Amino acid sequence: MKKLLIILMTLICLTGFVFAEALVIGEKPVPIEISGKDGGRLDKSPWCSCELENTMWVLFYVDPDESDLNVAAEDALDALDIPKTQLKSAAVINYKDTMLPGFAVNIVLKNKQKKYPDTLYLTDKKKIFQEKWGLTGDSYCTLVFDKDGTLLYRYDGQMDEAEIVKYLKVIQDNL
Repeated sequence: MKKLLIILMTLICLTGFVFAEALVIGEKPVPIEISGKDGGRLDKSPWCSCELENTMWVLFYVDPDESDLNVAAEDALDALDIPKTQLKSAAVINYKDTMLPGFAVNIVLKNKQKKYPDTLYLTDKKKIFQEKWGLTGDSYCTLVFDKDGTLLYRYDGQMDEAEIVKYLKVIQDNL
């Protein structure tokens, strides 16, 4: 009986991964809408990924524990000084995977908002992005979308210098 229970629990856990829509470079992802207890904008209004159109977007899906993982990539992008009319950014705070208490997450968030005031900040309180797009939890995911909302680039984890160059080239080539 114990073995059967373990097998059933394992299958239930794995089916969640099977139904997640993997993001595919060159395709539009399935739409995501987050609101209410699931998250959304910091002012608690809902957000839809359909907003990732009409302008090129960089979206960061970040566990607050890993918020400094790609400071070099953030600074390199900032140094390009691309007009906000050509490139917008959104940072999704993955509340579900963090080990930090709420007040510590707020401190991290306030520091990022001071450094990047034009970024749209969103919250994901229920791993919606992981479930719908298959993004990696406990990490720092970087996504680049073109003006049509098509995924051009994805990287999970810390970027080295070569990856930062590739990331910036994708952005510059598609402005």
